[in-house]
Amino acid sequence: METTIIPAVPADALALIDVQNQAFYDDFRQYGDCPSYQEPETRMREMIEQAIVKKIVAVNTAEIIGDLIARRRENGIYYLRVIAVIPRFWNQGVGTRALTTLEQQFPDATKWTLVTPHQSFRNHHFYEKLGYRKVAEHVHSEKLTLWEYEKPFCDPVFPAFRS
Repeated sequence: METTIIPAVPADALALIDVQNQAFYDDFRQYGDCPSYQEPETRMREMIEQAIVKKIVAVNTAEIIGDLIARRRENGIYYLRVIAVIPRFWNQGVGTRALTTLEQQFPDATKWTLVTPHQSFRNHHFYEKLGYRKVAEHVHSEKLTLWEYEKPFCDPVFPAFRS
């Protein structure tokens, strides 16, 4: 499936919320909590205005089928808050292409970080195949522990080499 990744605009807020609700429904059911599930419209609009928010669009239909939300932190560190793809588009390379494209758009990145639920084995496999490594665990609630992943982009010995 051919997709394009372009900046989201405030008018996309409801469509992005719908994408995330579809993508994170199972997590919400399993853990009773998921920060990106049922995101308030005002919060989504704020993120579109203040963060890095990209929509993943199917070229043949112009349908928004996914989104990415990230923030630049200090020292070239980027935090990936969300990568969401509507489940019927899973296993088609959409997420892999989207995340790889996002990473390439920020050549100043020294490291990307993210968190994902401890029992989301599918997510673990996805991030690990793209070079992310688990570095910590954080208890979010009685039912949910988040695994923190990171992917360094700069070798401290040979800064010119990127992963």
